Amino acid sequence: MADQRTASQEANTLNTQESAEEKAQSLNHKEVNDSLSVSSDAPSEVVIKSFGIRRVELIMAQMTRPWHKVLFCFFIFLGMFIISVDNSAVAVFVGYATNSYKQHSLMSTIGVIRGVAAGASMPFYARAADNFGRLPLYMFALIFKLIGLVVQAHATDIQKYGAGTVFYALGNSGLAVLWQLSLSDATTLKYRVLAVACMSMPQIINTWAIGDINDEILTHHTWAWGIALWAYVSSLVCLLYAVMYLVLILKARRTDAWKQINQEEHASFIEGSPRAERYHLELSTSDSVIGKLKGYAKWYCLRGLDNLHAFFWKVDFVGCLLLAVSLGLLLVPLTLAGGMLTKWRQASIIVPLVMTIVALAVFIIWETKITKRPLLPWKVMKDRGIWAGFLVGLFTCFIYGMPNDYAYPVMLVGMNATITVATRTPALKGFTEAIAIPIFGLAISRIRRTKAIILFGVVLIFLSSGLFVHFRGSNDGIRDKYFRDGVAISMCFLGVANACLLRVAAASIQSCTNHEYMGVVTAIFSMSYTIGLAISNSVSGAIWTQQMYQTIARKMTELGVDPTLAMNAYAEPYTFIMTNPWGTPARRAVSMAYAEIQRKLSIVGVCLCVVLLVCVLLLRDHVLPESQNLGDADMKTSDPEQAKEAAIRNKSRVVFTDDKDYILIYLRKLWPFGKK
Repeated sequence: MADQRTASQEANTLNTQESAEEKAQSLNHKEVNDSLSVSSDAPSEVVIKSFGIRRVELIMAQMTRPWHKVLFCFFIFLGMFIISVDNSAVAVFVGYATNSYKQHSLMSTIGVIRGVAAGASMPFYARAADNFGRLPLYMFALIFKLIGLVVQAHATDIQKYGAGTVFYALGNSGLAVLWQLSLSDATTLKYRVLAVACMSMPQIINTWAIGDINDEILTHHTWAWGIALWAYVSSLVCLLYAVMYLVLILKARRTDAWKQINQEEHASFIEGSPRAERYHLELSTSDSVIGKLKGYAKWYCLRGLDNLHAFFWKVDFVGCLLLAVSLGLLLVPLTLAGGMLTKWRQASIIVPLVMTIVALAVFIIWETKITKRPLLPWKVMKDRGIWAGFLVGLFTCFIYGMPNDYAYPVMLVGMNATITVATRTPALKGFTEAIAIPIFGLAISRIRRTKAIILFGVVLIFLSSGLFVHFRGSNDGIRDKYFRDGVAISMCFLGVANACLLRVAAASIQSCTNHEYMGVVTAIFSMSYTIGLAISNSVSGAIWTQQMYQTIARKMTELGVDPTLAMNAYAEPYTFIMTNPWGTPARRAVSMAYAEIQRKLSIVGVCLCVVLLVCVLLLRDHVLPESQNLGDADMKTSDPEQAKEAAIRNKSRVVFTDDKDYILIYLRKLWPFGKK
C-alpha cells in the first residue's frame, strides 16, 4: 500500500508540474493584451519576460557612466581584434598543416567543417545565453576555442586536426555572437549600429597587418607554434571582457531589483513543482543539521533536474540540433561538390541534399507542433521585417561571394598582380566596410531610421556589381593596371554596401522584436551569411569548372596559340604564368578566358541585386528610440534608473508592426495596379 501511495503521489506531482508548465506556456505564447509600448494602441501578443533576460537588463544598467560603456566596447574591440587576427592566421596555417600530413587536398574539407560548426551553433548560443546568462556561455565558448587551438597545434594527423577545428569553430562563433548580443544589450536602438562598429573596426588594422604577422611567424617558427601562440594570447585578451562582466554581475547582485527577480523565480519554481514546495517546507521546519543537509541535497538535486529540463525545453535543444543538422546536410555537399559535374552525380552529394529536406520537415514539425518554446514563434517568423531581413543577409552574401570566390587567381593570373596586391585587393572590402559602419552609425543616431541607408547599400552593390562586369569581364590581357585599379574601386564600393546591408539591416531586424527574441533573431541572421556564401561557392564553382577549360582552349585557338596548353593553364595556373609572362599570346588567352567567365559570374550578381532590392523594400522602417527595444520605448533605458525599471517589467510585446514606412507608402502611390 505504501508503494502504491508513493507512486500515486509521484504521478500527481508530475501531472501538477506538467499542468503548471502548460499554464506558463499558454501565458507565454497565447496571452493577448494591449501593447506595452506607448507608440501603438493596437493589440499585440505579449510574453512573460524570462528571468535570464531581466537579469541581463539589470546587469547592463550597472554601467552608470559613459566611460563604463566605452570601456565595455573597448574590451570587445580588443577581443574581436585578436579573434580576427588568429582567424586569419589559422586559415593560412591550415594549408601548411594539411601539407605536413600529405593531405593538402583536404584543406577545403577543413574549411567546410569550420563553416558548418560556426554557423550551426549560433542559435544555440543565443538561446542558451538568454536562459543561463551571457557570462557562463562566454566562458564555455572560450574554453572550446582554447581546446580547439591546443588540439590543432598538437595534431599528428588530419582527423585530429579536424576535431580541433570543430572545437575552434564552436568557440569562435560563440564568442562573436555573445559579443554582438552584449553590445545590443548595452545600447539603445538609436546607437546600436555605432556600438556594433567596434566589432568590425579591427579590420582597419588587420587588412594591412595580418600578412606581416603570418610571415614573421612562419619565417622563425612552425605552423604548430603559430597556432599554439594564439591559444595563449586569446585567453589573456578575452578574459578582460569576462572580468568586467563579472564586476557588473557582482554590482547587480547587490540591488533590490536583483533580489526581487530571485524571489519571483524562487516563487515560480515552488509554484510549478509540489516536490519543490515540500522540500522547501522541510528546510524551513527542520532544526537538526542532518535534516537541513538532507533538505539542501534534495533541493539542489531538484534544481539540477529543473536546469536540465530548462536546457531541453527552454533552450529548445532538439530544435537547435535539428537546425544544425539541416544546415550541415545542406552546406557540406554544396561546398564540397562545387561545380564538379561528376561529384553532383555521386550518392555522397545527392543523399545529404535529400536528407536536408527531411531534416527541415522534422524541424518544422518539432517547432510548430511539439516543442513548448520554439526558437522563433510563428508570430515572429511571419513578420515581413524578420523574414525579409534573413533574405537580405542571404542574398547579400550570395552576391558578394560570386566575385570573391576566385578573386586571388583572377588578380594574380588574369591581371598580372603581385602576390601582395592579389592578397590585399579582396581585403579592401573588409577595410572600407569597417570604416563605413561607424559613419552610418552616427548618421542613424541622427535620422533614427534605417531603411534609406539600407537602400543606399542596394544602390552601391548594384554599382559594384556593374563595375565588376566591366573591369573583371572586359580584360584584354594588356592593360593590367587599368583593370586592377577598377577591381580595387569596385571592392571599396562593395565594402560600403556590405556595411549597409549587413550591419544596418541587423539593427532593422532587431527593432522588429523584443529583447526576449532579439538574440535568436540576430543569430539566425548571422547564420544566413553562411548559407549565402555556401550557395555562392557552389554556383561560382559550377560556372568556373564547367566552362573555364573550354574557354581557355577557344581563346588560345583565336590567338593562334597551341590549344594543348589549355589543360596546363587550367590545372596549374600559378605554374603556367611563370613560363608565360604578361603580354605573351598564351597569357593573353588565359586572361581573356578568365574575363569571359568572370563576366558571367558578375552578371549573375547583378541579376540577384534585383531580388535583393525587393527584399530590402519589404523591411520595416521603425523610428529607433533611445531604449533597448521598442517595448521599452516609453523609457530612456540609457538612464540607469529607467533601465532598472525596464528590467523589473515582466511582460513585453513580441513583434512591432506599427512602423510608418514613408518609402513604401510613396512606392504604393506610384503603383498603378489596384487603384480605382
